[in-house]
Amino acid sequence: MKNIITIFKKEWDRVIQDRRLVIMVILLPGILIYTIYSFMGAMMNNQEQEMTDIAIVNPTDGFTNKYQLYENDNYLNVIEINESQVEEYQNMIDEEEWTILIVFPEGIEDYDGSGEPKEVTIYYNPNVLASSNVSNRFIEYLIEYQEDLFKERFDDKKIYVLNQTGTTVDESQLMGSILGQLLPMLVIMFLFSGAMSIGPESIAGEKERNTLSTILITPIKRKELALGKILGLSVLSLLSAVSSFLGIILSLPKLMNYQGANLSIYGFNDYILIFLILFSTIFVIIGIISILSAFAKSVKEASTYITPIYILTIIVSISSSFGTNNDPHILRALIPIINSVDSLKMVMTFSDNVMLFTLITVLANLVYLTGFVFILNKMFNNERIMFAK
Repeated sequence: MKNIITIFKKEWDRVIQDRRLVIMVILLPGILIYTIYSFMGAMMNNQEQEMTDIAIVNPTDGFTNKYQLYENDNYLNVIEINESQVEEYQNMIDEEEWTILIVFPEGIEDYDGSGEPKEVTIYYNPNVLASSNVSNRFIEYLIEYQEDLFKERFDDKKIYVLNQTGTTVDESQLMGSILGQLLPMLVIMFLFSGAMSIGPESIAGEKERNTLSTILITPIKRKELALGKILGLSVLSLLSAVSSFLGIILSLPKLMNYQGANLSIYGFNDYILIFLILFSTIFVIIGIISILSAFAKSVKEASTYITPIYILTIIVSISSSFGTNNDPHILRALIPIINSVDSLKMVMTFSDNVMLFTLITVLANLVYLTGFVFILNKMFNNERIMFAK
């Protein structure tokens, strides 16, 4: 046990005493995520509040009053133009100098249903996001306005009445569903990227500098060396993941412009489960990286071996996070990485089977850890691998 602690402390000191690594591996991920997501949220919020230019031909009182188009609170610049200016404003929309144009026919509110229906035209630029979004909103307005006119002209006769029913909105469950799709994928990616920052240097780097051979000739047992390195790298990588996790959580309210997005929807037990999942997952990731690093002759070669595994992890994380099944089959808890993504998603979405699934996930990951320590022990005992040039 003493040797394991010594190796653990050696790995810890190597990173902690290097200010550059502390900033890059532990602090920077969370700070960058918080800054980027907060900036994105602020930009989206500003975009929503930007003044929208709307030109209307023959505007009706019923339409403008119903949607309060002349109220400044709506960030709308609504002007009335005549039919001779239609082409001019269409060109302005094409040139991205105006948002949308709505053309009402004269006397639309006096239409009695005889003859051909009158035509309302809405002109926008589908290549401009703001123009496209505003047009979609006003199309809904025009549909509602058409229904109002129908009720007024024809005594509110209806073919059917649409009754919209559903469960009461649960903000915690809604927020959990959003986090369940976003966070598991990102957290696993940050776990792996954090491990990649320090893992190859720990073994392949020492091989490259010939310092590992000095450790191998000491009386230390190879399994103690393997376990000490995996534990040390795992704790350091976990700190990077926690930093990233906090950055995501703290920035989500600004990103989503949703003031209810806070940590209070999850309890103490939920955070314990998240911690256990993260800690067991990093064992798997570090185990894989350690084995590939031990096989490689240099840090560069180790990074070459690890990159395809990282890409595969991203693909698996994305496919699992955005799946619609919040209650996966119990056998998925035995598949590395997938089990961690599923477990995190189940915690975030308050799944009923989360305790059992998480327990199996953690145990499975610990079994994988045992296997990785065994393989790494064998590799440390193999002089052809350890002293290959």
